[in-house]
Amino acid sequence: MNAHAGQDRKVTRVEILVSPPAINGLIGTTNSMRVSSVRDQRKLIDCETTGTPVPRVMWVLPENVVLPAPYYGSRMTVHRNGTLDIRSVRMTDAGQLACIARNEGGETKLVVHLDVTDILERPKLKSPKMESLLLTVGRTINLNCSFEGSPTPQLTWILLNGSPLLSGAQFNKFLHKSDGTLVISNPALSEAGTYRCLGRNAAGMVERTVTLMPGHKPEINNRYNSPVSIMNGQSLHLHCLSNTDSVHLAWTLPSGMVLNRPQRAGRYAVLPNGTLSIQQAAVHDRGSYTCRASNEYGSSLLTVPVIIIAYPPRVTSGPVPATYAKRGVAVQLNCLAIGIPKAEVAWETPDRTRLIVSPQPRLIGNKYLHPQGSLIIQNPTIRDAGLYRCTARNVVGVDSKTILIQMTYEEQCKCFVRRVMEREFPLGELLNYHENVLQRNETSGIQRG
Repeated sequence: MNAHAGQDRKVTRVEILVSPPAINGLIGTTNSMRVSSVRDQRKLIDCETTGTPVPRVMWVLPENVVLPAPYYGSRMTVHRNGTLDIRSVRMTDAGQLACIARNEGGETKLVVHLDVTDILERPKLKSPKMESLLLTVGRTINLNCSFEGSPTPQLTWILLNGSPLLSGAQFNKFLHKSDGTLVISNPALSEAGTYRCLGRNAAGMVERTVTLMPGHKPEINNRYNSPVSIMNGQSLHLHCLSNTDSVHLAWTLPSGMVLNRPQRAGRYAVLPNGTLSIQQAAVHDRGSYTCRASNEYGSSLLTVPVIIIAYPPRVTSGPVPATYAKRGVAVQLNCLAIGIPKAEVAWETPDRTRLIVSPQPRLIGNKYLHPQGSLIIQNPTIRDAGLYRCTARNVVGVDSKTILIQMTYEEQCKCFVRRVMEREFPLGELLNYHENVLQRNETSGIQRG
């Protein structure tokens, strides 16, 4: 606007809103569905469209027959809302039909496969009428539903809020595939509940229900209210049974080693039922054992303290502190020991020889070693005199006792004379040796024989 006093201007912005067509709420430029009908009956096939501006709708029949909306024929009608109405369906109507919606935003097509049968058969389920499945948060789950019947049943899933979902439709996390499967993507706990699948045809309707239950972490059935005590050397079995299938189970030993089910390592084995088996338990097996049962929902722990009963050895029947030997008379030195685990018994002779007691009797020179721990010196001589030590040892401790074996005065003299005759001593040392023997024996209280 111009005037002698000045100028004014107003700018107006015009936006044209355009949205592409959608058919029956289906997203995408091309979708498909399968429907069925019985010969000589009426059949309605929906093609409800949305979009801006309002889409133009047409049906393309076999042999490229095009029917715009609206269309009124003697046997077929296309209503203003896009629904194809076939009165008295014929066998020749079977085949592929297409509903096409167009506007300035684009074109969308719904391909319909029409099956025509001349018999009626009520829908029959191909899967169980009721089923329960575990829901895992975040993991896509498929709910199967399939029917057979004539004509082919139309499948509809009823969601938790009561909303129907037709074949090929998608709503938020839910997709109803053309094969009847309901796909739930990235489910949350709020998706737990009962879903209904309806199979419907002209002969009737059949329903199947699928219940989704939230999963739980496994529970361990066994309980140990006090430490488990066993004797050293016995076998130990620790049970860890779970009430849930598909559970990962592992035992952690006191050493930190982890054994999975099933696994074997030396004396340790985890059995298929989850029991930990320890063969010939030893003192170093004591400590806490932990069983962990886990699945995708969590884990449970069971800790079992284990006590291995063991005692250090003790020589209960040992030799006397000192004894005297005479040629030709056997000397028996006893050494009976107790302990858990069983102690190893060994004798140490004056010449530092170590004789270990074994389950079988042993004869070493003139020394007989009994399995019960006794040492028998047969036909002792002066060479057998000296200090003997009996030692009992196990993993817990050690105990020992000693005995001094001396020869009688008579045997010492005979031995001395023999050694002189064999010139083991010079004659000059004879009197000194004899005097030393007399003094030693008088101190020990040995009388001359």
